[in-house]
Amino acid sequence: MPQITITPTYNTSYIFIKPTKRSSSFTNPTRIISQITPFSSSNSPHWTAPEIAEAINGRINKWGPPGTISTDTRDLRPGQWFLPLVGQNYDAHCFITPELSSKGCIGVIGNHVCKDWDMGFVQVDGSTLNSLKQLGHFARKRINGCLIGLTGSVGKTTTRTMIALGLESIGTVYQSHGNWNNEIGVALTLIGMPRNVGFGVLELGMSQKGEMLELARMCRPNVRVILNVGASHLENFASLKEVSMAKGEILRDAMPGDICVLNADDPLVMSLPVPMGVKKVLFGRRKGSDVRLVSAQSIDGGHKVQVVLERSEEVVEFVIPSPGLHLALDACAAAAIATYLGVPLSLFGKSFSKFIPVHGRSELEIAENGIKVVNDTYNASPDSTRSAIDLLRAIECKGRKVAILGDMLELGPKEIMFHELILQHCVDARIDLVALVGKRFSTAAENLNIGQEMKLVCAYDADELASRFSRNLHWDDVVLVKGSRGMQMEKIISFIKSCVLVSHIRTF
Repeated sequence: MPQITITPTYNTSYIFIKPTKRSSSFTNPTRIISQITPFSSSNSPHWTAPEIAEAINGRINKWGPPGTISTDTRDLRPGQWFLPLVGQNYDAHCFITPELSSKGCIGVIGNHVCKDWDMGFVQVDGSTLNSLKQLGHFARKRINGCLIGLTGSVGKTTTRTMIALGLESIGTVYQSHGNWNNEIGVALTLIGMPRNVGFGVLELGMSQKGEMLELARMCRPNVRVILNVGASHLENFASLKEVSMAKGEILRDAMPGDICVLNADDPLVMSLPVPMGVKKVLFGRRKGSDVRLVSAQSIDGGHKVQVVLERSEEVVEFVIPSPGLHLALDACAAAAIATYLGVPLSLFGKSFSKFIPVHGRSELEIAENGIKVVNDTYNASPDSTRSAIDLLRAIECKGRKVAILGDMLELGPKEIMFHELILQHCVDARIDLVALVGKRFSTAAENLNIGQEMKLVCAYDADELASRFSRNLHWDDVVLVKGSRGMQMEKIISFIKSCVLVSHIRTF
């Protein structure tokens, strides 16, 4: 069996190959060699007033020029239409003022405008959120490229960026921005996607039954991916089986010719029904997977991951220039998608020389004061927190390994048990100092009497912990910071970076 070893390079020249247009029944494209420049937000399609009115069944009360669409006046750029969203505690129609037009807004898509509004106005009755989703559905009908929709309890954003990175070698790629994985974000992604894009990569999230089905029906992906099923959003589900069924809604409307990419190592994923006539592609460590993760190991002092993947008779070895063994399975999933769509496995591996972790997700930074910080503050679940602790354990360190952990939210009645399991994992990993933020972790620590087995600091919130940590970090420490979004753990990252290390004395 031939083996290809790839040494990461940073000045590689590629021939870019653009896929032909596809129907809803997607097959591998006949590829035409062409130089490709990746799309950016400036390439988003311009919507005319008649197109907007047709999509939402609205009325053109005032004509405006063609432009892109925004739902946030804070980020609105000149040449954009503004669609104000309305919620239980807010109504963005209040931001429609003459000053908005002076900022460059060319029109409004909404229920009403202010008295002196002199720009375009497409009026709609009823919910503006429904109008946004109608625009998303309308946009999807005009996109000719291959759309990839992926979901999972952990790893969605990182895998999405890996897929986009791998596909850049054969076509233009447009991917979800930031964490745009709910009904608003998916609609905005479709609305902003260039109509002649080669590949669109959309991240799909859900927190309750029925949400995934709605998102999948809006974006109608040609490739449907389920990365894993884990303990998240358990406030709305009685069991992991129910979580898997809710995520499995992404597969329900798959058509013959579509592709479903599934984690062969996850029994809950593998138990989900796949419609007849739909191609199933498997990834994972299990033998028989279409793309198999042969091995993964931390190298370079835990700063990088060496990965070996196998597809058919081809084996490729490459390096992910970022810490965390969990990245290897994300790369395996991305490889299963990219190679099925025509990317050679060797070229896929080579693309990882350009991989950069998404901000706030296993992001290793060295502060000016010398402290190594693993910024994993974007969100937290039991699975992702366990992986982050394993990442910290693998990093070589002359000082202390410090884990600063914020509560994991939305875990339902068993939330304290999940926090206890994470603390026990910290003990097993021999973390030198564990600092806890939030009542759930504090309760779990009390239940386990964990202070007998490791150094422990507890605080009510991120601000309190930051103030108590003053002058207790050293330049040779490695610090992991992780927690759910609601815990605002990014405040601690800012504190660590600004911390002035004036002494070698530690009190913790």
